[in-house]
Amino acid sequence: MPGRFAGLREAYRRDGFVVVRGLLDVEEAVDLRRRLVEHSGVTDADFEDVEDGVPRKWTSPGGVAKTPEFQHLLFDERLIELAREVLGPKAVYLHHNDLHAGYSSPGWHRDNVHRTFSKGDDWSEEKAPYRCARIALYLQTHAESGFKFGLIPRSHQRESRLVQWERKAPRFSTVRRLVMGQGLAFARARWIATEPGDVVIFDHRVLHCGGRTRGPKYSIYLGAGVQNEHFDRHWSYYRDLRTDLNYPEVPEALQERLLNEGLWPSEEVPELDHVDHAFLPSVA
Repeated sequence: MPGRFAGLREAYRRDGFVVVRGLLDVEEAVDLRRRLVEHSGVTDADFEDVEDGVPRKWTSPGGVAKTPEFQHLLFDERLIELAREVLGPKAVYLHHNDLHAGYSSPGWHRDNVHRTFSKGDDWSEEKAPYRCARIALYLQTHAESGFKFGLIPRSHQRESRLVQWERKAPRFSTVRRLVMGQGLAFARARWIATEPGDVVIFDHRVLHCGGRTRGPKYSIYLGAGVQNEHFDRHWSYYRDLRTDLNYPEVPEALQERLLNEGLWPSEEVPELDHVDHAFLPSVA
């Protein structure tokens, strides 16, 4: 009997993402928002005087795993079923998760290790398919926030030279933003006006950006993947190489529960001290 997410795998493999409206109940989203407000100290009042669509920002790398009030999401049957439908039945916990309050990245970017299209091992699937994904949960209404999540369909598989040039040309980008806002001139984006309980699961290699906001924005990001060389590299990249983010280790009690419920990787993730062509932010 087909599951509730039947047919999404094909769309995910084609476009690099799928949107599931109302996967969480509104009441659940409201409760998660309350917990996020309590944990972050960011309240709706902090969004009352937003300039240029950029509110107060707070983010907690690894926050879902290290904060007991959010760990239950890692065992949510709906989210696990969704991940395993689009990634494969062996999908497990991937240590890349965040809590966001007011935080949004308005520039087009990727979340994988090798962020320049076709440069680096993330883009080679000859030995193993790339089955690592980000799962985004949104907790505010579009009416109150104005927020839309932008993604470029199929950008996990292709990127035209015009788009590559556009993203590297600051003067053109300035003019483009004045004329077109956040959109790209040479690629058609899909903009998702999110509502409480909506979930977007997307390949880390997909180009995406957070839309400007005019009000409260709260979101939670989880990670899932099928363990192979891409999975291990992604895990180690955030744990060992992105020291700017200060990713925590997975708490032992949480690790044990993930293991008992078949959600922990079957092999130990090796520690990497260097990855050719990996994106590493400049240190001032």
